[in-house]
Amino acid sequence: MLTFKEKYVMEYVYQKCQGKKSCLISPREIISHASDKYVIYPDELEKIMTNLSYDNYIELFKSDKKGSPVFCVSLKIKGEGFHRELSNNKRNFFLLLGRTVAFAAISALIGVLIRFIFL
Repeated sequence: MLTFKEKYVMEYVYQKCQGKKSCLISPREIISHASDKYVIYPDELEKIMTNLSYDNYIELFKSDKKGSPVFCVSLKIKGEGFHRELSNNKRNFFLLLGRTVAFAAISALIGVLIRFIFL
């Protein structure tokens, strides 16, 4: 299970690598994209990218381009299915929420019926 920051970074990496075999992404680029929602520090980004690599979402190589660090990222099979996994998680959440609301309504109705019968 990915954390919120990992999901956000993975969404950005997925967008950048869409339709390509691999892409170059600078840490500054990822941090500036994430700055509207999260505060990510460079050492934290390094850890997030490594965790995504360990979880088999991406294949990660670190390099330098004109003196600045760059990530060479390739999506793995699990990374290519990331968007589908997100939509499945949202669907499962709403199904669980709907089922919970339905059971709560049924139990409230049964409680009202029992009170009506015995009072």
